[in-house]
Amino acid sequence: MAQQQNRSRQQNADRERREQDAKRSRDWADEAAQARTADDPRAMAPRDAEGRPSNGRQF
Repeated sequence: MAQQQNRSRQQNADRERREQDAKRSRDWADEAAQARTADDPRAMAPRDAEGRPSNGRQF
């Protein structure tokens, strides 16, 4: 009985630790998804001096 309670406590502690780690560790995909909100300027395509969408200098 005591072993079962210890095992149950350990499983709960492991699950809580994994959940906390998941909250703390944001990866690049999470950051990119947050940058794609409509009001975020990073979500817009780059613009040239005249305000047109641009991907850099044309050769």
